[in-house]
Amino acid sequence: MYNIKAVSKLLDMPTVTIRSWETRYQAITPERTESGHRVYTEENLNDLKWLKKQIHENGLNISQAVHLLKAKKAEETTLELLPDTGDNDPEERFKKQIDELYAAVLELEADKCNRLLDLYFSQFNYHTVFYSIVVPLMYKVGEEWEKGNLHVVKEHMISNIILHRSIRFFSVFETSPNLPRIMAICPKGEHHQLGLILFTLFLREKHYPVYYIGADTPLEGIADLIKEKDINILAISTSRQTDQSLVESYIDSISKINPSLKYLVGGLGIKETQLTNNRLNISPDDRNWEQIMDLITYSS
Repeated sequence: MYNIKAVSKLLDMPTVTIRSWETRYQAITPERTESGHRVYTEENLNDLKWLKKQIHENGLNISQAVHLLKAKKAEETTLELLPDTGDNDPEERFKKQIDELYAAVLELEADKCNRLLDLYFSQFNYHTVFYSIVVPLMYKVGEEWEKGNLHVVKEHMISNIILHRSIRFFSVFETSPNLPRIMAICPKGEHHQLGLILFTLFLREKHYPVYYIGADTPLEGIADLIKEKDINILAISTSRQTDQSLVESYIDSISKINPSLKYLVGGLGIKETQLTNNRLNISPDDRNWEQIMDLITYSS
């Protein structure tokens, strides 16, 4: 146990900040001695240290950091209560959540989809919701639509719900004026934008300023817009392997007006092998995103 002066010294934080985070934001709940004085546990100390890191290193404000901390702790508590099936596959571990959300999609119940997502975001870290629930759900939705088992209206409904949820998360993270400005698009005719959404969320977490344009972006006028907004990097995502030449035409056309622009190209339709002076192909998932961003951000 620690008193507030000890915590202040250990974390190099003013006591007034510790009290403010406790009383105003309910970030921690210290214990009390019989005489009513606050005493802080090791868990309180670790939570304050975690919050401080989010603010100083990741650019969050205290209310955003507390929100993430509570979601993180709720997820840890919930996962402890889940039965251990011995299966580490996220799709199996979160099968209940995926199935109940898919059932709401089948019934075209947008309100229920939103209520379920509210519940999941309160129970789990947002990374878990997006990668372990939303991604498997949307793969299932796409597969059932292709088989003719799901009406396109239902696919559009859940896609729009996920898009709106994602855009709300984009605004949580502060952007840095010292990082390259990025525009994120899918080429004309490409309506599947989940991969681009996840990549944009990753970029915003890293504090990159991102203009999210999204699905079915026409080539006409995009080069002028890139120049107007002083964009440094264009991220292009497609799920269609037939789009290889279409992506090349975008890059060739835009480069004539913006010769110094760099390109990040990814999605299930893109091979990961191409590397040129101004273009990098990235993996469909996040396994190489951090290395790629370091490479393209800090290269000459």
